[in-house]
Amino acid sequence: MTNYMDIKKLIIQHKWLKLIIIVSVISSLRSLFMPIYADEITYNKLAENLLNGKYYLKDYPSTVTPVIPLLFAFFKIKTLPVLGFILHKLFNVGLTVFALRYVYLFIKKQEVNPEIALAVVALTAVNPIAVNYFSSLYPEALLFFCFWGCIYYATSDVSSKNLLKMLLFFLVLILTRYVYAVLGLLVILTFIRYLKNNSRFYLGNIIKYSIVVLIPIILWIKYIYNIEQNNLSEISYFDRFKIDSPILYNIKCGLGLIQHHEVGKINGIPAFASLFIPITGFRHFMLSTFFILAFILGFIVKTKTYGLKMLFLAIILVLLGFVFAGTGFSRYWLVLLPGFFLGFYFLLRKLKLKDMWFIYGAQAIALVYILNEIRLDIMVLNNHY
Repeated sequence: MTNYMDIKKLIIQHKWLKLIIIVSVISSLRSLFMPIYADEITYNKLAENLLNGKYYLKDYPSTVTPVIPLLFAFFKIKTLPVLGFILHKLFNVGLTVFALRYVYLFIKKQEVNPEIALAVVALTAVNPIAVNYFSSLYPEALLFFCFWGCIYYATSDVSSKNLLKMLLFFLVLILTRYVYAVLGLLVILTFIRYLKNNSRFYLGNIIKYSIVVLIPIILWIKYIYNIEQNNLSEISYFDRFKIDSPILYNIKCGLGLIQHHEVGKINGIPAFASLFIPITGFRHFMLSTFFILAFILGFIVKTKTYGLKMLFLAIILVLLGFVFAGTGFSRYWLVLLPGFFLGFYFLLRKLKLKDMWFIYGAQAIALVYILNEIRLDIMVLNNHY
């Protein structure tokens, strides 16, 4: 309760934060007027067949991660499907709010000015990609919530409750997007920290909780193996590895050197800049490389606390995972966005710039984002009324 009161007090003290929250909430609600599209249609079809007892897209099994289709199935209302979509989108907005709380609490624990923590939260909340996808039916809101929940509890005080929460978040991450299995290294490091603290007490809990988490993962791996081994899958993430020289090909695609045959544009590194610049389809290799090097350098010069070391490792692992998977959309990196802003802040601090300049910069960027969101809100209203 104290944490919520501290956040509320800071928001009241800073009127620009209230403006950002109001605009972000209003802009996120415009998704309620939008029909489902692209991958959302795929998830919805999987959910419909799932409720009929088959995890199929059409006529054959699918190895698409199960969490999002399960959520679609949970919120589905056959007599009034639009209401089900609205409730699902509102659920994702709620997840985003709780995720931003995890972001704020984590940053605050890393010897960082609370006002900087709020500035990072504000920049994330009003980011155009965030407003668009966190309120949609895509998995980004759930991934955002689980990633920062996992990081928060992995770096919190040693306790059985925190250990279990971390593992549950890790489980949902894997079953929502396979690439997050790379965070298993962080889980192992957390186990080591717990065993160093009190091996007798925590060894039993580690084994017990790990078994609980591994059972659904192992069952899903067996399901995937059977489907993929017999080429039964109608829609599969693993098709990208069923080509000649898949590792080299996917690395080239993940770095943005070539275009992946499954997408319409070059992604990977050139697309990274689009996470910060609100221009649809924006690609720029040099600018993206500059942003990536800036946040990495910021962490290298500042990473002193255990929490920051774990966060930096997590971000690097996920980024490398995307490269080896041959992917890299702006929405994929959205989950890591507060970490990127934090890296930029640390670099500015190394350059001897005071916190106020980061806050002023955050306010200026937020203003640009807000004007862009108001423009989009007006466009949506004009199209529907």
